[in-house]
Amino acid sequence: MNKLSSFYVVPGYYFFHWGFTLQKAVYSEYIKFFNLNEKTKFKEIILLINGKKRKAKIRIARINNKGKIKNRSKTIYPEREVVQIFYDRELETLKEIRKLMIYSYASTRNKAKPKLKELLEFIHQKDNIFRVKVISKQETDFDQMFYFLEDKNLFAFYEDQNKSKKKDKLFIDYSDRWIPKKELKRYSSRANVIYILNNKDDDQIYVGKANTFGDRVKENSSRVAMEKFDQFLFFELHPEYSFLLDEVENYSIRLFATIFSNLVNIKGLNLEKMKLVNKQIKK
Repeated sequence: MNKLSSFYVVPGYYFFHWGFTLQKAVYSEYIKFFNLNEKTKFKEIILLINGKKRKAKIRIARINNKGKIKNRSKTIYPEREVVQIFYDRELETLKEIRKLMIYSYASTRNKAKPKLKELLEFIHQKDNIFRVKVISKQETDFDQMFYFLEDKNLFAFYEDQNKSKKKDKLFIDYSDRWIPKKELKRYSSRANVIYILNNKDDDQIYVGKANTFGDRVKENSSRVAMEKFDQFLFFELHPEYSFLLDEVENYSIRLFATIFSNLVNIKGLNLEKMKLVNKQIKK
């Protein structure tokens, strides 16, 4: 199978929050290869970023100049079809893209154009898979700080503090019942999760945290002093508040320790039939 032509992208604001439009020169071969049309307007694709597979979509879209948003250019463009790659709802893809070109991401947070431009090449591997190759990358003395801010979602949190709109809730979802272990797979993709495991036979509970729930907790999971569990609860933090994950976990352990007998050297109520089995707690 012939490979598609590569294309290049200079990352800007929308690249890090939504996606981008391909160069016009490759439209026809990409539309033909993915069979994009009025009935099939998008297809799933995979982006290989630093060897990691990340989800995205390729689509055909019709663009016109009829919008009335503030600051729209007065230039009248003809209605046209474009080919775009987007990943605005793929949190893992967004994180990898942002960390890959951290200078451009940090420089364009306020929609400004960076003084130094970086460049990426998207190389078709086979089928629906593309490798993202760095052609030109700027390195600064602040890169490690930028990585930290992005990992903890502090860029987004800082911006949110400057908005007049009502703040999002700390938790975007949570379980209001104990869920049987056999239902774990239904919740495996939940991100930024505080979870509670319960071993009914031995009257034990365990409090933990997970960036991705399914990567941390499986049916055969065990924890220190807890060999098995029967059911669980979960609390999913809003992505913009994921930097609070450690603090919420620590608070939860401390709270349970004040109620149940425990292994973290906090005087609890010593209820007969329940024990907190965490063996450490952050100071």
